[in-house]
Amino acid sequence: MRVAVIGGGPAGLYFALLMKGRWPSHEVAVYERNAPDSTFGWGVVFSGKTMSNLRAADAVSHGRISESFETWDNVDVVKGDARVTVRGNHFSGIARLRLLNILQGRCDELGVRLHFRTEAAGVEEFADADLVVAADGVNSRVREQLAGHLRPALATGRNKYIWYGTRQLFHGLTLTFRESDAGLFAAHSYKFDKATSTFIVECDEETWRRAGLDGMTDEAAREYLA
Repeated sequence: MRVAVIGGGPAGLYFALLMKGRWPSHEVAVYERNAPDSTFGWGVVFSGKTMSNLRAADAVSHGRISESFETWDNVDVVKGDARVTVRGNHFSGIARLRLLNILQGRCDELGVRLHFRTEAAGVEEFADADLVVAADGVNSRVREQLAGHLRPALATGRNKYIWYGTRQLFHGLTLTFRESDAGLFAAHSYKFDKATSTFIVECDEETWRRAGLDGMTDEAAREYLA
């Protein structure tokens, strides 16, 4: 059986390694438009339940992912000088690029063929495949191409957010709320390795416009939010 996976993100790579691991005789290939060391975003977070599922599905990749994890069980909610801590929430964070490299390595061990810097325009390129898996993200070309058959339902939210990385370490998932003349801002922050945290700032569209962020440069917006 020939299997073609379009998209080499976590979903595409994990599907490929599970397929090849269970049916070694299958020919499994992944086609990714970017380089193996390219990614978008900072950290990826898994819940305790998700990690249990990963362990059951493939213990080898689970073990390697766990070795690179930063873990916590607290959620801190901060408003002004007040902080409320809620324990018993089991989460783990890992750098997205590190996760991709682990999954790439596991695919390579199992015999999955990885094609990087390979743009797939549509499913017609894989006419010789028995199964084509579309794992090409939220702006999937395959889903758009087959919209009449798949009938996808997509909804776009109105909130604005910006995704930063910072060297300040947040020990646990921290939700920080700040009020300004423009409106309310919320920050979602958590560490995903021993040196870096994700820091996402979010607000509604009205606050975004009142603050003038719709006309600011990236540098000006960073200074404003700081």
